[in-house]
Amino acid sequence: MKKVSLLAASVALALVGCGGSDGGSDTNTGTPSAGGIIITGFDGYFKNAVVFLDSNIGTKGQLDQSDTILGLTNTKGQITLPKGTDLSTGTIALQTLKPGDVVKLGLGDRIAAATNKVDFASDYSDTYTTDMDLPGQPMEHSVVFRSQQTGDNVVISPITDLVALQAPVALRTDVTPEQKVCDSLFGENEVTGKECTAKLYSDFTQTDPKLHKTAQILTDTKAKNTNYTAETALKATVVAAAAVETLSPDELKDPTVRTDVTIADNGTVEDTPPTFTESKPLLTAAKYNDVQNAFDSLNIKTTKEVAGSKGTLLTSINISDLFTMHNGKTVEIDKSKVSVGYALDNKNQSFYGRINDKNEFELYQTAGQSITSVGKVNVIFTTANGENNTTANFSFNVQAEAGAVKPTIDTEYLAEAKNTLANLDLIVGQSFTMPEGTVLSADGLFNETVKTIELSSNASTIGLTIKLDEYQKNIIISGHPTSTAKAGEYFIQLRAIADNGLSSEVIKLDLPAIVEGMISVNQNEVKLLQDQINSLDLTVGDLIDHETLDLDITPLFTSNITGDIEYYAGLEFDKKSRNNHEYYTTIPGVRVHTDEVNGLGTLTILGTPKEATKGGYFYVAAGINPDAENEIISEMVKITLPDVKPADEVIPPPAETVKLEGTTWYFAEYGMEDGSDSEKNNDQIWCDSYKFDGGKVFTNTRSATNLTTCSEANIEWDGATYTVSSNGKIIDASFPMEEGGEIFTAKMRYALTQVENEISNGSATVYMQELNELNEITYSQRYTFFSKKSDLEARLNIQSDSGWEDRAFPMYLPSASGPKLGTVTLSLEENTDSYDAGSFDADVTFDLPGESITCEMVRKTFREFIFSDGSDITSTSSDYQTSSFECYDGQDDDSEIQHATVDFDLPNLTVGDVYSILGKTTTIGKEQVELIKFNIEWTGVGNNE
Repeated sequence: MKKVSLLAASVALALVGCGGSDGGSDTNTGTPSAGGIIITGFDGYFKNAVVFLDSNIGTKGQLDQSDTILGLTNTKGQITLPKGTDLSTGTIALQTLKPGDVVKLGLGDRIAAATNKVDFASDYSDTYTTDMDLPGQPMEHSVVFRSQQTGDNVVISPITDLVALQAPVALRTDVTPEQKVCDSLFGENEVTGKECTAKLYSDFTQTDPKLHKTAQILTDTKAKNTNYTAETALKATVVAAAAVETLSPDELKDPTVRTDVTIADNGTVEDTPPTFTESKPLLTAAKYNDVQNAFDSLNIKTTKEVAGSKGTLLTSINISDLFTMHNGKTVEIDKSKVSVGYALDNKNQSFYGRINDKNEFELYQTAGQSITSVGKVNVIFTTANGENNTTANFSFNVQAEAGAVKPTIDTEYLAEAKNTLANLDLIVGQSFTMPEGTVLSADGLFNETVKTIELSSNASTIGLTIKLDEYQKNIIISGHPTSTAKAGEYFIQLRAIADNGLSSEVIKLDLPAIVEGMISVNQNEVKLLQDQINSLDLTVGDLIDHETLDLDITPLFTSNITGDIEYYAGLEFDKKSRNNHEYYTTIPGVRVHTDEVNGLGTLTILGTPKEATKGGYFYVAAGINPDAENEIISEMVKITLPDVKPADEVIPPPAETVKLEGTTWYFAEYGMEDGSDSEKNNDQIWCDSYKFDGGKVFTNTRSATNLTTCSEANIEWDGATYTVSSNGKIIDASFPMEEGGEIFTAKMRYALTQVENEISNGSATVYMQELNELNEITYSQRYTFFSKKSDLEARLNIQSDSGWEDRAFPMYLPSASGPKLGTVTLSLEENTDSYDAGSFDADVTFDLPGESITCEMVRKTFREFIFSDGSDITSTSSDYQTSSFECYDGQDDDSEIQHATVDFDLPNLTVGDVYSILGKTTTIGKEQVELIKFNIEWTGVGNNE
């Protein structure tokens, strides 16, 4: 029985249905499996077109490195993907291939990786696309089409590509992309709704000759015009549809009747229907089969014998009538364009061919050459028909001569290589490179010296890059695994090729299992940490002090991955809301955080408990790449807090018993120095303290901690003395001072004018006044003195994420009838308003009970507001209207009472840093109200409720 090649058989079968020959290998898996996603590409069915997922990351409408290749189409233009394949990260697309495109575009490795076959890049080196409307003929164009369709049956065509080019619908009144295309194809509103969608996403190759011909025209138009855009494509479609109307039924069905629409570089579309060109030559199917069978019957082997001076004739094959026109007219073959060469590299040193006067193709062994290499040899013929040429590709195989040696495998090193691979640690989301000192020698896998080694792997689909080094000797593995896998699910394939072209057996090296990255919890370390926290003494109203504890959560967590670990403290969160509960505990007024600035696991518990609480708790956790897709996060570890004891009931002392002498008084003061850092050059707010006792004056030494905590007045001011009035409400003090080397005495008066139990039990309004030598008052400023330091610390220890009750404080404010006790509320958050400048926003809001306070009143009382970190003035409230600070009047819903808000527009702030808010009074204001003096820490989360 005469041998019939698979290639020739496929041509014969295709001609029975939709036509012709292939162009290179066919890698589709065959009959669509039940439940798979079937993708079909056509204007005629495209065979061996690259189907890919056009990623949203790279260039849309172009096959680039960011796109995932899914495989090649079969003779029906189809590829089948497994049910459930995730296609949500891009758009389904198809690219046709001209001969040589696979090598030029470097697609061989990527196509091989998309299959589960034993294949390599070289297996696809001569693969090209065939439009089965013109069987046996390679595509002349390399063009990309896309489809927005979803579901289990997706079509890709020049028509679906028109839809994909259009912008998505933005408004309800917008015409959909589908309707725009239907209006261009069939006339405005002629085909609408579901009927429109059905036509665009149908397989029209067998059912709608006009739409089929229009698609053919659009293929040629897109391929020949660089300015094929959403707008020009629709205009070209109108022209193409009009041109199709001029054709007869026979011309509509003739795939060789072609034309295209001209689009100028400036976007102008030629609106005159184009003239259809003379029909292209067609391959004669029966003759194609005869010629290919003749090539298949050749028995050519490698040989060391050199051909003579005229070459050695190997065969002659009659190629008459290989091409014909649609009307049956014979077409001549261009004798000057006969190409013969090895498929892998197109070299032809062993062979050449010519067409004699009898229309016979003569294949020769080249003069002076031997046949040294096995492999597939391509023979290509081209018609002599002006611009409308057609090519025909044939091939034959060179076999190995008797005794030819192919590379063999070194089984001893193969076992060693498999063991090396089995011990690699591949972890999802973890960057992988070959461990130092680990070598996987590809060259060592084969016994004989080889010309080349080929490598392929299916692991590129999960983020691994596996290749040979620059010397083609060692295997290099790198990348970020994106999903788990069983051992052997992903693998490396290698084969060696000798100088004679013979290949070794294929080596398959299994990759080890790819496991989830994991951060585990050491329960023993959890217990040790918990024991320390259990020793805390928590009482309502008392600032938490854990300075003696070493609260480090780093030992709690161990992981199987490398990288910088970040630490979390707060309440449990879900993936949707992320860190909205970070820094919180279940105890009102108590917060937690880790050292985010330095990325350490040092835990801080801070704040002042607001109410007696039992069973309080928070969570800690560790993570790598948190908030990213490849995040790895430990379980949330619950840490309990000791019960908060109620505060002893404090009965405010009678006003007449509150005296300046004998009590340690705490007050907020602004200044540039903290006692340890003389480089401070801008004001911040500090906690200072005084005690007048036994005729002596005691004060504290300011340090950095006084930004948030108060220290005792336990340092005697050398030489300072005082006298006290009979009622104990006024103290005149003398302080020895030195300035510029000169010693002098400063005289100050402290006048307690009112006890302020509504601000804080036992606090008082005190005027600090400078006196001259005649005891006349030269300067006076209002202060609030606190007898309980925690009440002042609450104003210096504000957290940006605290609830409003922890950010609101009683304070005297200007009113229409004079100073009145109101409320000052502070907030700090990241900027969300487009009309504000800066990355962060801070607000100081003034409220009076039952009456309005306006920006006009605030401006009469305060001359300047500053937001400072001490080293630099982060921002003054920006220049607004005629004032030095920005202020807005506002009111609550259903209320006519106004409040005033001073606004700061700020640059980036640092988590964990403490910032001071200072409002300096006018000459009139300093007698009426105290300066604004608060400190607030940016915790990473803001709250302005």
